Amino acid sequence: MPEVKEADQAVKNPEDVKAGASAGRTTQLFVKIAVIAVVAIVAVLSGYIVTAKVLKPMLAHDPSAASEEVAEVPEPEHSGGGHGEAAGAGEEQLFEVSQIIVNPASTVGSRFLSCSVAFELRKAGDLQIFESREIKIRDALITILSARTVDELADTRSRESLRTQILDKINQLADPAKATAVYFKDFVLQ
Repeated sequence: MPEVKEADQAVKNPEDVKAGASAGRTTQLFVKIAVIAVVAIVAVLSGYIVTAKVLKPMLAHDPSAASEEVAEVPEPEHSGGGHGEAAGAGEEQLFEVSQIIVNPASTVGSRFLSCSVAFELRKAGDLQIFESREIKIRDALITILSARTVDELADTRSRESLRTQILDKINQLADPAKATAVYFKDFVLQ
């Protein structure tokens, strides 16, 4: 007879059946709220990371300052001298490496520097040596420029140390030819 007692209790307690169904609905509601909360937290964290790692570095510089800085090479007063042009003996010549584009250090590709660099040469024979080593010179320029941070590249006061570093490295690569000066034909940092 114990089996009949259990059946009677199940029939007599319909509130227990309603309570069980209601508990299942409450659990489902809590699961939905938890999922929505997790999605909201992920969205907030993603927005923070994008702002901190991408937008903030892009806006770090003073907006009133020019976003582009261009330093033009002064035009030589003599008739010869450009890259590939003939010049008279004893006249200074310019050797140009154009369209260098690098990502500065610590930018993760969000910023870039586009520049052209010209080297002042004293001897006509030096131009031929520089032309024959153009790929090595371009590689050295890319290495030096991409090792600098945006702040270092944007600071006009550190530009002289950059020129000195470039001149020393290029003169090592082009030995026995020597450059006497470095000019930035264009220098755009974005």
